[in-house]
Amino acid sequence: MKRIIFVVLIIAGLIAGYSMFFNGPAKASPPEEIPIKLSLDKEQYSPTDTMILTITNNGNETVTLGYSFELYREDNGQWTKVKVDLMFIQSVVQLEPGKSWSQKIDLAKLRLSPGHYKIVKKISTKDKTFSVSAEFYIKE
Repeated sequence: MKRIIFVVLIIAGLIAGYSMFFNGPAKASPPEEIPIKLSLDKEQYSPTDTMILTITNNGNETVTLGYSFELYREDNGQWTKVKVDLMFIQSVVQLEPGKSWSQKIDLAKLRLSPGHYKIVKKISTKDKTFSVSAEFYIKE
């Protein structure tokens, strides 16, 4: 009888441990949301359009960013980095809480073929650097 109770307790412990490991603690807090938003003026562009990218600081501290960006194209469910052969102004933009900043991007200079893309910008606070992104499509 003691052996059965011992086995049941072991199994119950394994189930509880498995649940905690894969599901996390019952009172887990939601992941911290990034208070910086990157938005685009449209979802679809022609290869010769001008994109207007807007960064909005919904946080409590001033952030810094630049004009440079990374571009990725989705191919077979994977994001592949696109070579951006542009020169960027090496100026730093200070974006205060509650403010927005816009950047125009001449897509003709990028020579993009039709497809699904993602544009990524790096944002820095005094403590960390992170990325924000937005997806868009190039149509003929």
